Amino acid sequence: MRKPARRKCAHCREWFHPVREGQVVCSFECASAIGKKQTAKAREAAKARAVKCQRESEKEGRQRRAARRSELKPIRYWVQMTQRVFNDWRREMLLADGHGCISCGTKTAFAWHAGHYRTTAAAPQLRFNPDNVWLQCSACNVHKSGNIEAYRSALVDLIGEERVLALEQNNEIHPYTREELEGIRRHYSALRRALIKQREAA
Repeated sequence: MRKPARRKCAHCREWFHPVREGQVVCSFECASAIGKKQTAKAREAAKARAVKCQRESEKEGRQRRAARRSELKPIRYWVQMTQRVFNDWRREMLLADGHGCISCGTKTAFAWHAGHYRTTAAAPQLRFNPDNVWLQCSACNVHKSGNIEAYRSALVDLIGEERVLALEQNNEIHPYTREELEGIRRHYSALRRALIKQREAA
């Protein structure tokens, strides 16, 4: 039988002649050292897996707790959150299109509001309807109670009498669900991000 060719020890890197097939170390001492190294590696790998599992478990726990907290929050909380997202998009979109206050026409307001033609208290079903929400200066929206007569006149010019009457005659009851509100938030958040991206690219 042909004698195995000499090779370098996997541990001490000295040359040696193997006495059996597959031998990679030159001595018992080197075999023991390699074994200890492999055991240490295996231990470290097991430790890393345990840490990873613990982190994943903690993350899942946090997600479960967050989901439970979300379920406990009343629907009005999600309505308010969604209204904020919608209003932010509507304000930025109208400003980008060059609109001013729908009631008084100013374009130099100290603060801009997303003013509802029919209020969210009177017509909650229209709170996310773009036809019902236009740019208003804080003076008209807050101090003049919406300056509603001027609002209506300008609204007719913008969208037409027929659509204004549709808003005024809409008295349907619309109970929002969490799922629906989440979809509305996602939709208008995406539109706002696209608007910001477009503005930055200009």
